[in-house]
Amino acid sequence: MIPSMRRAKRPRPLGDLPRNWADLGDGPAGLIAELALANDVADYVRFRAVCRPWRRCSPDPCAGGLNYRFLPRRWIMIDKAVAGPRRHRFLNVSTGERIHMDILEFAQHKLLALTPEGLLLLLHEPTLAARLLNPLTRQLTDLPPATALFTPEQHRHRALGFKTELDVTGVGLFVAAATADASTVSVAISFCRPRVIAVAKPGDESWTVVEYDEHMDSALPFAGRFYCATWKGVMVLDMGSDEQPPRLQMVADRREAFFFVHMSESLHLVDNGGELMLVHRRMRRNHYVEFHRQYDAYKVDLEAGALVRAKGFNGRAVFIGMHRAISVSAQATFLSVKADTVYKCGVRTEAYNIADGSRCGRITDAEVNFLAHCIQGVGKQLA
Repeated sequence: MIPSMRRAKRPRPLGDLPRNWADLGDGPAGLIAELALANDVADYVRFRAVCRPWRRCSPDPCAGGLNYRFLPRRWIMIDKAVAGPRRHRFLNVSTGERIHMDILEFAQHKLLALTPEGLLLLLHEPTLAARLLNPLTRQLTDLPPATALFTPEQHRHRALGFKTELDVTGVGLFVAAATADASTVSVAISFCRPRVIAVAKPGDESWTVVEYDEHMDSALPFAGRFYCATWKGVMVLDMGSDEQPPRLQMVADRREAFFFVHMSESLHLVDNGGELMLVHRRMRRNHYVEFHRQYDAYKVDLEAGALVRAKGFNGRAVFIGMHRAISVSAQATFLSVKADTVYKCGVRTEAYNIADGSRCGRITDAEVNFLAHCIQGVGKQLA
């Protein structure tokens, strides 16, 4: 029969149509993949897990090195789950969603730190190989070995068979050039012993070491750059040029904003929903000559090079530990988390409201306490 002379078929009811979602085609499926990735990388991973045709029409997140598009920025590892020795819970700090995943890499690696981008900094102790793990995409990125980061004393201890520790105070990604593709993304790690910042790109053979003299309270990647808080103020890592070596450069002098006592006070940088802020933890004496902790918040005005006093966190809450600080959506995470409140994580969790100065001396809510535990904990305490 000539095709043009065929009798048109009556359209079938919608309920009778076959639904082969794998045959969506590269166009529609690719558009859905982009929408899923724009919402959350976890949704993108779930989309690619459905079938092979959908994976063909969406880029592999494990290909092409460290790509900003596939970083699990909203996710943090919070604690171990009961189901298995290497199963951990992860929390989305924007929505409150929680998922469980097995981190099999912990069998061969030691956990050094968690990055603000949601990555895990791992160390293979027998070879001192450093790696970054994306727990959602399972991408494992090789970094230069940590051999050059040990002090001579630590090398002697290793030669005698003793374990040596790398005390990481901050780690994150920053952009070493004008564009944020995989070839320009670098990793910066700050250590308190020795006092150095180590910088490298995936594929480098060794670390570039930036020494500093001041005690560093906090280090944080923000908007493609790597910032540090010292007693002088907020500084940024400047990679320099062929003529100038890498160095820390002042971007917001603290001395105009408040008085600081190094031995009893601390500074904490935090990305508060896309705004760089500094929390000053200090001692204060009341009328009864009793000392207690008080917390002041400042917006870091990078254009003016100043710290501007703030009376809240725009409805969010901030958890601070010894070296880490995170900002969470007060409504999305836990009902018991209060807005504009600092939660100090330690032996016990304490809360201080930035807006009105009220405090809660002891937090008994279990969910708040386990989130506080993961912020306070470092390395093997979490793994």
